[in-house]
Amino acid sequence: MIGNLSIIFLFALDFAVRLLFFGQISKEQLSWKFYLISSSLVGLLSLLVGNRILYLEPIFLFLIALYLRPRWRWSQYLFYCLFPFALIDVIQRMTGSWEVKAVIHSFPMESIEQLIFSLISEIELLIFYYLFIKILRVDIANIKRIFNYPEFKGLILLLNASMLFYSLVLHAILVASGDQQELSFTLKLANTEISVDLMLTQVLIFIGSILYFNFKMKEILDKELEESKEQQIRSLSSYSKHVESLYKELRSFRHDYTNVLVSLNQAIQEEDMGQVKSVYETVIAGSDKRFYDSKYDIANLSNLQNDAMKSLISAKLIEAQNRGISLTVEIPELIDAPKIDLLDMVTILSIFLDNAIEAAEEATKPRLTLAYFKEGSARVLIIENSTAKDKIATKDIFKYGQSSKGADRGIGLANVREILGKYPQASLATRSRNYLFSQELKIDD
Repeated sequence: MIGNLSIIFLFALDFAVRLLFFGQISKEQLSWKFYLISSSLVGLLSLLVGNRILYLEPIFLFLIALYLRPRWRWSQYLFYCLFPFALIDVIQRMTGSWEVKAVIHSFPMESIEQLIFSLISEIELLIFYYLFIKILRVDIANIKRIFNYPEFKGLILLLNASMLFYSLVLHAILVASGDQQELSFTLKLANTEISVDLMLTQVLIFIGSILYFNFKMKEILDKELEESKEQQIRSLSSYSKHVESLYKELRSFRHDYTNVLVSLNQAIQEEDMGQVKSVYETVIAGSDKRFYDSKYDIANLSNLQNDAMKSLISAKLIEAQNRGISLTVEIPELIDAPKIDLLDMVTILSIFLDNAIEAAEEATKPRLTLAYFKEGSARVLIIENSTAKDKIATKDIFKYGQSSKGADRGIGLANVREILGKYPQASLATRSRNYLFSQELKIDD
C-alpha cells in the first residue's frame, strides 16, 4: 500500500512542480484546487500505466494548456509546455533526481521514508531552479513577452524545435536506456573524431536561448520605457497647449461678453427695446453654440487622475480631432487607473483608440466616443466609434492574424485578449451594430 502511495505521491508532486513552472512562465493564475486535481490525476495515471508514464510525461502540460488556452498559437503551446518539461527533466538528470523517480516507480518500497526522500528530491529541484533564476538574473515575467516581437520568431522556432527533439526523441531514448543519463555520438572528419554530447548540446541551447531572450527583452523594454516617457511628456505638453488655447478662447469670450453686456445695459437704461432685441439676436442668441465643439470635450480629461492614461488619451483624441473625427469625452467625476498593471492598461487603451480612429475615418460620419466612469467598485471604459459597415463580425477579430481590415492585421486585439487573460476581475464586451462599434471594458477592484 505504501509502495503505491509513494508512486502516486512522487509523480503527483513532480507534475505539480512542472505545473508551477508552467504557471510562472505563461502567467496563468492557477488555483490550489487545480493543482491538486490535475496532479492527483497524473499520480493515479502513473500507477495505472506503469513505466509508460515516463514516456507520456511530455504531453501532460499540452493537455493542461489546451484546456486553459484553446486559442493559443502552436508556437505558444510548444514553448510554454516544453519549456517547463525540458528544463525540469534536464535539471533532474543533472542532479540525479530523475534516477530516484525511475527507481521508485520500478521498485516501490514499502517505507514511509521513501515518501520523505521523494519530497526532498523535489525540494532540491526547486532550490536548483531558484538558484538558476537568481544567479543568471532571468526575469521570467519577460519571457512571455517574446511572442509580441517579430525579431524573436526565428529563435523561438529554433528553441521549440530543439525542445521538441529533446522531449520526443532524446527523452524517449534515455527512458528506454534505463539508468543511462548521457547520450552522445561521434563524427569522423578526415583524421579527426568529434564527440557530440546531445544532452550537453541541449543544455547549452536551452540556457543560451533563455539568457538571450532575457537580455534582449530587458533591452527592448528599457527602450520602450524611455520612448514611453518621452511620448508621455510630449502628450502632456500637447494636452497643456490644448487646454491653454481653450483658456485663451474663454478669456477672449469673457472680454467680448463684457462689452456686449455694457451695450445691453445702456440700451435697457434708454428703454430702447429695438437695440436690446438687436443685441440679443446678433450677439447673445446662439453664443453658447461655440462651446458645443468637441474640442472642449477633451478638457473633461481633467477628471482623469492618472498622468500616463491622460497623456495617451489626450494625444490620441487630439490626433482624431485633427483627422476630422467628432469627439465625445465623458469622465463625469474624479477617477484613477484600474487595479491592473499600468503598462497593460496603457497598451489596451492604445490598441482600442488606434483601431477606433482608423475605423472612424472610413465612416460616412466619423465620430468617436470615450467614457470612463465608476460603477460600484468597478471602473468601466467604453470606446465607441462609427464604422463604414453596418455590422462587423466580432467572433474572430481577437484571434492572431484576424482582423476586419484583412489578413495579418489582428495582432493588437489578440494582445488585448492575452493581457486580459491575466486578470480574472476584468471583462470585455465587444459589440457592433447600426454602423457603430464599441469596446466596453469593466475591471473590478
